[in-house]
Amino acid sequence: MSNLQLALIAIGIVLILLVLLFNWWQDQRVRKQMHEQFSMGDEHENDVLLKDRKSVAPIQKAPADRQDPVFASDLNESGSPAPAAAPVAAAMPVHDMDGQHDEEAVDEMTEGVIELHFAAPVGGADLHRYTRSALYAGSKPLRFFAETDDGLHRADLRADENYVSLQMAVLLANRAGALGEIEWSQAWAKADEIAHEFDASVESPDVPALLRRAGKLDQVCANLDTQVGLTVQLAQPHPIRSVIDVARAKGFTEYRNGLAWMNHDGLPRFVLLLAGEHAEDPANAGVNRVDLLLDVPCSPPDDTPFARMMAVARDLALSLDGQLIDDSGRPVMEGSEHAIDEQIRGIYEELEQQGLQAGSSRALRVFS
Repeated sequence: MSNLQLALIAIGIVLILLVLLFNWWQDQRVRKQMHEQFSMGDEHENDVLLKDRKSVAPIQKAPADRQDPVFASDLNESGSPAPAAAPVAAAMPVHDMDGQHDEEAVDEMTEGVIELHFAAPVGGADLHRYTRSALYAGSKPLRFFAETDDGLHRADLRADENYVSLQMAVLLANRAGALGEIEWSQAWAKADEIAHEFDASVESPDVPALLRRAGKLDQVCANLDTQVGLTVQLAQPHPIRSVIDVARAKGFTEYRNGLAWMNHDGLPRFVLLLAGEHAEDPANAGVNRVDLLLDVPCSPPDDTPFARMMAVARDLALSLDGQLIDDSGRPVMEGSEHAIDEQIRGIYEELEQQGLQAGSSRALRVFS
């Protein structure tokens, strides 16, 4: 073996050792930062969720590990559920300078914030390349807000602006549970990556206090997370397409991945779901039941939400030659809607008292 070959091998070994040493140093640095965050404690944080609440008798709680039912348009051509689409990053908006602040901002009640302050203004297009791929930390969605070098607040980054600071807002709780240490660590790692790229200082909240807030918010939401369902049990399987046509004729409209019954403001009161066995041919694929689901925290307040849904369900049952049954498989009795509506109205009131008005953008975030 020549001296040149030995030298090249030695250089290769040195480079590998340098890479391993650098990775170790990076790992130790992140661990030290996270340790410093989690070692801070504040037993006396201001908690907006500490409110008395009266007990209610919920109709149906959404279980923590429940799986969302299949919507009609979630079916692929084989009649089986289609895979979820990957998030698509929106195009970078360009706007004229209007000198106005964006209205949307961090929700201090339901989000924790990591703040980054740039040593020099950063272009919106450059910053967007990093934020557009940071959509979630675990199961918790992330939102970004920024301040321009002219002092304007932005909820959406703009390609023609420069920014001096950035806020990363992390949702504290949703139907997947409370924000945990691992999810917070993932959010912090994303913020740290941006900070290194654009030479920014990073400010973190008191992490133990933040996680306690997340746990309390999760408990409040769990106590109020109520869904009410009705089922139209069909006498014989109906083709999916015919069921959808009947539903549309009755007043259901397309909403996100399925069909919903809307209010006058275009907000969904309840949704229509399809369940059952499906044949390979989508033209003949059939269902033997049709479900209506009222997601109480995510629906706009209504004086008679269940009675309204029951009336629509009875109309569907008549058109589809089906029987109306409740979640327990029992026939729905006339007059039962009044007692259920009274309970739902009580839950609407509880949600409002807790700052989580049903159907609001805040409620839609935490009950997702």
